Amino acid sequence: MLKRREKRRYISVMHGCSASEASAAIEKRLQELYGAIAAERASLKVVRPGEGVSVLRCSLGSEEKVLVAIALASPPVTTLDMSSSAKRLKRRLTKVNTALLAEKSRG
Repeated sequence: MLKRREKRRYISVMHGCSASEASAAIEKRLQELYGAIAAERASLKVVRPGEGVSVLRCSLGSEEKVLVAIALASPPVTTLDMSSSAKRLKRRLTKVNTALLAEKSRG
């Protein structure tokens, strides 16, 4: 029998600190809320660290728990978008960033 790779979700988050600090805060809150086993099953990982906006990856069954942990993280972290494909999420993020830059240049 063939083993299938676990499906994942990609979540873009906005934070005011470094990507590693934001990820650590989310993982800590996830473990506090749901326990160490749920935090391991979530397999949270920073896929694309960035200044202010990063992309995280988590397992399919635990995206709701991760979203709750993101909402309750300290320092504050905000969810921007979520997708099943990193490529699609990247495309949507570039559209949002382009629109924000256009607004800043106008105003």
